Amino acid sequence: MGSLKERAVESGAVCLTASGFADEVAIPFNVVEQLIRSSGSLSALDVVARWRTAGERYCEDEHGILRNLVREISDILHGIAGGRQLIIAVDDAEHADYPSLMCLMHIARHACGTRTLVAVTCGQPHQPCSRFLSFQNLYKIEIEALPESEVGHLLQRQGDAGLADRIRASAHRVSGGNPRLVKALLRDHRKAAADAAERDVTVGTEFQESYRRCLLRHQALLRVAQALAVLDPYGSPRRVAELLECDEERVTRAIGILGSAGLLDAGRFRHPAARAVALEELTAEDRSRLSAKAAALLYHDGADPSAVAEFLVAAGGTPDQKGATVLWRAALKNMDDGRIEEAIACLRLAARADLGRWEHLDIHLTLIGALWSSNPAAAEPELDRLIGEVRTGSPSDIPQRYLCILLFLVLWFGRSGDSEEVFAWLSGSSDAEKPSDPAAVRVTRQWVTFLKPALIPDFPGKAGPDAEFNGLWAANLEHGLHFSVDELGMEIGYPQTPGPAGDFPADTMHLVSPSHHFWFAYAYACRIVWALVARGETDTADRLCEALFAAADRLNMKVPCAVAQAMRAYIRYRHGDFTSAIDLAGTALRSLPPRGWGVTIGLPLSVLVAANTAIGRLEEAQRYLRYWVPKEMFDSVVGLEYLRARGHYCLATNRPYAALNDFVLGGKLLEKWPVEFGDLAPWRIDAAEAYLSVQEPADAKRLALEELSLSPDRPLGVRGRALRVLAMAEDPDKRRLLLYQSAKCLRDHGDRFELARTLTELSHDFLSTGETQQARTAWHEVQKLMDECGISVRREDPRGLLVSGAGTPPAAGPSHEAERTGDGDAGTPPGDPGTPAGAAEQPVLSEAEWRVATLAASGMTNRQVAKSLYITVSTVEQHLTRVYRKLSVGNRQDLSHRLWLLIGATGQSSCRASGSAR
Repeated sequence: MGSLKERAVESGAVCLTASGFADEVAIPFNVVEQLIRSSGSLSALDVVARWRTAGERYCEDEHGILRNLVREISDILHGIAGGRQLIIAVDDAEHADYPSLMCLMHIARHACGTRTLVAVTCGQPHQPCSRFLSFQNLYKIEIEALPESEVGHLLQRQGDAGLADRIRASAHRVSGGNPRLVKALLRDHRKAAADAAERDVTVGTEFQESYRRCLLRHQALLRVAQALAVLDPYGSPRRVAELLECDEERVTRAIGILGSAGLLDAGRFRHPAARAVALEELTAEDRSRLSAKAAALLYHDGADPSAVAEFLVAAGGTPDQKGATVLWRAALKNMDDGRIEEAIACLRLAARADLGRWEHLDIHLTLIGALWSSNPAAAEPELDRLIGEVRTGSPSDIPQRYLCILLFLVLWFGRSGDSEEVFAWLSGSSDAEKPSDPAAVRVTRQWVTFLKPALIPDFPGKAGPDAEFNGLWAANLEHGLHFSVDELGMEIGYPQTPGPAGDFPADTMHLVSPSHHFWFAYAYACRIVWALVARGETDTADRLCEALFAAADRLNMKVPCAVAQAMRAYIRYRHGDFTSAIDLAGTALRSLPPRGWGVTIGLPLSVLVAANTAIGRLEEAQRYLRYWVPKEMFDSVVGLEYLRARGHYCLATNRPYAALNDFVLGGKLLEKWPVEFGDLAPWRIDAAEAYLSVQEPADAKRLALEELSLSPDRPLGVRGRALRVLAMAEDPDKRRLLLYQSAKCLRDHGDRFELARTLTELSHDFLSTGETQQARTAWHEVQKLMDECGISVRREDPRGLLVSGAGTPPAAGPSHEAERTGDGDAGTPPGDPGTPAGAAEQPVLSEAEWRVATLAASGMTNRQVAKSLYITVSTVEQHLTRVYRKLSVGNRQDLSHRLWLLIGATGQSSCRASGSAR
């Protein structure tokens, strides 16, 4: 119509324009008034009021009155043309008022001899408009949406050719070839300043407003579009007709019109933004009403419960018993498919229904479980409400399965008061008169073992045999974790409820979500992982954790995923892969809010503290120690690991007594708990290392011997560490054999970091006896192991890897030995530790000087060196004075570092070949 008006003006014709509106169809002569106003001849408007007054009195049967008015109007319109060609253009004529439409038909009927052209558009069949079809000289033009090529031409006229070529396909797909929508998309694309290479057009507010205007012009079409938007993927002409309570043929015709205008594509919206516009034009009340009707419609059609539940959730309100059944089924299916948020929405709505006690408990517990798996912090308020409901009722009647889940949740969040109360309920529910749930009790025992081991002696049921948690069980469970959840439930021995779920029974609901099977397998997997790690079977444990993470990820359960990652980080740390451990633990910690971790937050934190401490990142370790942790965490196994990690950090920062306190506290907890955790917390070795650092070798030796005597089947990693500590607490002449035994145990166990520490001690022992080649070989293996652990030993004092031995003084400032020996060069600063020893001529030490230097660097006092070499203290001081001068060092700490540089560069002692003084 716009183009027609432009060409009419260019040709000198008079063009009068108007549009029909559905809301104004009852106003007589509304379109005629628009035609007169478009001419600018306002004098002719004086008669409009008279026409309208007369028109309001007429009825369609009083043709005489209307005929006279139509003739008068025709004369006025021709008079406006003034003898020039008259063009009358009316858009959306199907919404024109009846008197104006009769006037248009009169002018069109007599247009042949009056140089008049009447152009009307009609978007849908309309009975009065259909009379135009009987007129002579009628030209009917079908206006279709633009093809892709024409969309490109339109974009070229509006912008540059390159842009048009890139986005024309996308613009055609979204707009359906509607010119108005194409132009709106181009404006959106320009506003967004999209990438020049972007081939997808930007859909923004301009498109939405243009789409909205297209729909608002036709109220009948708008209603159909809104019904389609509510039904979305389930829309069809029949369902839309039933939803709107109208004729299906009329709906089919409306869908066809919307499609021809580019607003729909085969009855579907071309873009989510288009559907959003249709829904925005619905009030909240109307959308709720239509959603409820759609839910009933799909339910009677036998649609999937998830589809019906989607509309029930959108409708809101309180569902009846049938609706609660549908929501329950949909929630279980959504959980099994990994759609946790949709399951939560279904369960929240189902919880409003008026149901029996057991049905409500089932729904409420499943809701809490779904919330816990996604965001545990959101589960706590629901947990409070559920515990309150149980208290107000009769806790003794609650089935064991419910109480087991409640106990796990309160233990997870560290709610000691609630845990004692729920545990009392669970302990009192196992009388012989009531059937128990042995599967739920067994699984909960696994959780209690780690979340609060002190409860195990009074826990209902019997503990499974230790052989249950071996490599075969791990292999079976790893295989089972790759099954579907239904098969997984059978794999771990948890029977499913047979048969499909029907409506809720009158008194109970014996429905168990298939995704609960993963919950049970998850508990066993965690228990087996800890058992395998304690036995040193880290590879098997790592594979099981990987399978556990994959299964949890398929179900979109964030908490099990995070815990599996944290356990993998712990396994990597125990294996000496500190870089990987830090990455995994950091990812796990960031995936949940701190409160959501509950007491298990100590698992990723302990790995991060311990691994960062091991590689020397003490500031990072301190940052993680600042995290808030609940005091109830120290009632759990993860609390032991946290105490160990904090203790080792204290050792690394020269606070041995604080470390000793943490290690001994962990030991007291282990002795109090009636569960054997094997190598998970070898507190005696940790405490022995702390005793060595405070020069208490006797206590260190006592604890090491206790650890070695506990069991001949002690894991090799524990034995290896104990043997190394024992070696450092023994006399030097007994040290080497113990270090050999320690290295063998640790090598067989696969603990690279602890093996490196043992080999470092062994290398120092070789140096103390002048066996430099063996020392160099051991030190090169240490370097390789440390590289694998992510530690750059070339930038660190090698002694920093060691446990300080008996008689080793703490690191201090410059030595005072130069004052005793009168050595004027003793205060000379050491050489640059970054300079390779082979870069310049190496200083030459005599064999006697080398022996004294290596023993002094190993931590011995002058008196101990003299006793070991059978010389006087004065001779030792003289040798050291010459060594300090030759090596340009000022204290024993620098001496140790300088000797290591010499050994690393030359592989020999740099002593004279002849003339050596013994």
